[in-house]
Amino acid sequence: MQPPNFSLIIVMVCFWLTFWLIQKFLLKPVGAVLSERRSRIEGAESEWQSKHQEYLDETARLESELEEAAKAAAKVRNDHQQQALDRRQATLTTARQLADGRLDEAMGILETEASAARTDLQTRARELARVFASQLLGREVSQ
Repeated sequence: MQPPNFSLIIVMVCFWLTFWLIQKFLLKPVGAVLSERRSRIEGAESEWQSKHQEYLDETARLESELEEAAKAAAKVRNDHQQQALDRRQATLTTARQLADGRLDEAMGILETEASAARTDLQTRARELARVFASQLLGREVSQ
């Protein structure tokens, strides 16, 4: 029988020793770092999801409040616009009534003055006709 080949045993011992060293000082720490990184990433993703959902919920709430405020503002604007139109109509009605009163008064004064002018014109026309007839006839014409 041949003596055992110690080089094979030494290679195997070196392999297992190297494997154990790599496992202990390289693979386990790197695996732990990767595992911690994965858990931090998952935690960050779940936190982002929750914050994003809060953001969406708050945005929806603010949009609904904004929509309600816009509706309320439109209602107030319409109310004020209607009040302004009512005041305008009342002012126009009052102004129209005042103008109609002044117009009736002016028409009355004009009618009175026209009547007086007609009477004066008729009197003057008679006087002019008498003067004209007096000059044509060369003598005084009685009234």
